[in-house]
Amino acid sequence: MQASFRIQDFLSFRRFINNIDIHSKIFDLSDESDYEFVEAPQLNIYQKLTLCELIQLRELVNGTHFAIELNSLLHQLLFNEPELV
Repeated sequence: MQASFRIQDFLSFRRFINNIDIHSKIFDLSDESDYEFVEAPQLNIYQKLTLCELIQLRELVNGTHFAIELNSLLHQLLFNEPELV
């Protein structure tokens, strides 16, 4: 799956993914807890993910968020404060 987000949509999607309680799903023995329905209506994404896929997606989303924050910080340091370089 490939998706392009606007930054506000990405941050909203990240909050949604991080609010899923994976810990309780791992210890819940019911069949319903083996999957999670993930949606991003603005991108027409509606997926049923296993817990492993959900954990991988969370790591990907959080890694992407880190890269965006790092890029923003570097851009601020390099272009807004030229006297430091």
